[in-house]
Amino acid sequence: MPLLLLVLLGVLALGLGLGTRAVRLRRRRQRLQYQGQLEHAVADGVLTPEEVRHLEQLRSDGALSDAEARMAALAVYRRALGAVMADSRVTPDEDATLLQMQQLLGLTERDLAGDAAHLRRMRLLAQVELGQLPDVDAPFDLPPGETGHWTVQATLCERIAYMSSPPTEPQHLLFVAGEDEAFSAAGDRDTLGTCSSVMPVDLGVLVLTNRALRFRGAKTEVVVPLTRLRRLALFRDGLRLDLADPVASRYFLAADPELTAAVLLLAVRSDPAGVRASGSRR
Repeated sequence: MPLLLLVLLGVLALGLGLGTRAVRLRRRRQRLQYQGQLEHAVADGVLTPEEVRHLEQLRSDGALSDAEARMAALAVYRRALGAVMADSRVTPDEDATLLQMQQLLGLTERDLAGDAAHLRRMRLLAQVELGQLPDVDAPFDLPPGETGHWTVQATLCERIAYMSSPPTEPQHLLFVAGEDEAFSAAGDRDTLGTCSSVMPVDLGVLVLTNRALRFRGAKTEVVVPLTRLRRLALFRDGLRLDLADPVASRYFLAADPELTAAVLLLAVRSDPAGVRASGSRR
């Protein structure tokens, strides 16, 4: 008798498990069907009353909850967002399209909080590509006449002096301040922070203004006038600034080296009188 009972319980558990799985699969199919129809409906930028009624009927037939409907709307929005960001830029027209889609899908800023930082970054890159420097508030007081254009957490590094030949620097992209070549971070780059010839010395904040690049750390303050920048080396995690008058190099690890490099080059090139051309890109 106990054995028969165990067998019956096993069969019952198996049946319940299969039934639960079937219910999950059915609900998933219904949610995907709703998502597909929703994506098709908003593709032209307009939701007609007929489309709204059809979507509501699909949602009712599938017994989709508010959370499931919101998940479907987010999936549609993120597919569109992914297509827009394929070139790592968000143009004003693309931005307007995304805003329109957000409104059609009934998504709030809270719903999109997870994408907000990345979207802001892409918008800023597009702005820089158009030759427009961003305006930001610096975390410390700037001298009269200076305007903040970019701020980022950074680590000041120094190159270690070697008696013999120092190790080769990690692979990087090199930009010449005096050339008008468009900025692009595409290309092979290695990390600077793991290089044995470079040592972190201070953690702080890097602020770019219309006149200088300013680093303020716990122990050190560095000011690099933009007129001194000759070349900029871009690593995966940082920058090397090659300077003139006197000749020197400054190393920084930065939270967003690509955007830092793009804004810095634009700031330098926006003041042709201060640009010094030297070297080449490798």
